[in-house]
Amino acid sequence: MASPESVTGVWHPKTESERQLVRSQLEKIVSDGRFAASKRYPSLLRYIVEQTLADNEDNLKERTLGVEVFHRPPDYDTNLDPVVRLCAAEVRKRLAQYYQSATHGGELRIDLNPGSYIPVFLPAAPDPPLVEVNPGAHVPVFSQPASDAPAIEPLPTNVPSKSEQVSQPRKTRKIYWAAGLIASGVIIVAIFVLGTRSWRSFEKPKSTLEEVWSPLLTSGKPILFCVGQKDLDAPHDSPLTQLQRGADDDSFVQAFADRNDFVALSDVQVLSRFVSLIGAHGHTFKVQSSVTTVSSQLREGPVVLIGLLNNDWTLNRTSTLRFHLKEPVGPDQIYWIMDTQHPESRAWQVRARAPRSQVIKDYAIAARFTDESTGQIVLVAAGIAGSGTRAAGEFLTDEADLKQLADGSGADWAKKNFEVVLSSQVVNGMQGNPKVEAITFW
Repeated sequence: MASPESVTGVWHPKTESERQLVRSQLEKIVSDGRFAASKRYPSLLRYIVEQTLADNEDNLKERTLGVEVFHRPPDYDTNLDPVVRLCAAEVRKRLAQYYQSATHGGELRIDLNPGSYIPVFLPAAPDPPLVEVNPGAHVPVFSQPASDAPAIEPLPTNVPSKSEQVSQPRKTRKIYWAAGLIASGVIIVAIFVLGTRSWRSFEKPKSTLEEVWSPLLTSGKPILFCVGQKDLDAPHDSPLTQLQRGADDDSFVQAFADRNDFVALSDVQVLSRFVSLIGAHGHTFKVQSSVTTVSSQLREGPVVLIGLLNNDWTLNRTSTLRFHLKEPVGPDQIYWIMDTQHPESRAWQVRARAPRSQVIKDYAIAARFTDESTGQIVLVAAGIAGSGTRAAGEFLTDEADLKQLADGSGADWAKKNFEVVLSSQVVNGMQGNPKVEAITFW
């Protein structure tokens, strides 16, 4: 094989055998645990490596990668759907972790520089050369001369004297002893410091917030945020439209050309809270409306459902839970959250036609459970009106609020599914703090 060409440390494979070396290293990387648990990261890494080996670096643009690797439509908005950037950042991080391991440190490197989708290759580090050690001491040679009297060759001048031979090992022993003492001290201090840190981290329990979100953040898969959306087919002042807006009139409507694309501002505020939380952990995600979400996508990873009346997936996935929304009845258009263990009760209800100036309560469901039909974790923040949805979002992101969930629930509560009914006072459109009305675990 021709020797690799090196330009400022970067290797440019030229022959097929050299390209095969890169492909072999690629398969080694994607089979590692840092990549094997994901579908997206190996797909992106394989694509950009193969395109680079084929000298197609010009194709490695964000939009092209979104279309070719993640099957986005050609005209998709890269700002609203930053899947390529987020996935590339995760690939970059996992490559660095892979090569930090002593097991892989000397292998051929595949790196992805920040701000670029073009991988670079660096040849494997050569093995250190073997050094032959020549015996240091000269051994005197004795020869038998022609005469009968034995003769001894004189010692060479570079042989140390007896006193030097005795003093040198003593000096060396002193130096080695002192160095060994220092090294031992450093090792003992390092073990003590690392042990103390490990013990402290072992002792420190997870916060309630971490316990609630941990199943989603440790799944290794992108989180799907499914946000409620309804068409504005109902009359402007209908009870349904008023409830979609929320008790504090917290909705916005896009341009008339896109009149039927309606998203409640309360849902957007909750989405912002959730995205901020998972963004701090560097986790990948995508956002879709309930209208454009299909059932197959609910099987790809964790799902967060936001909104209730305007989100058909929330209504669908919560319909079998103990607490779920009941359709309106009567002339006052009463919506309520039913407790299947007490179906006669209508304590948690909202009248769609109630005057806005009236002091009312909004009710919401906050839940986390494993969906039996998909096998994925589902998190729900859904209120009857907008204020309830916002209260559920606050509850699921606030440590103090979540302590209401953990208190008195047993040590293993975080391993169970849970569903909470929340209430929130609404006075002249101003929403109060969420209050726990009921909790169930299973």
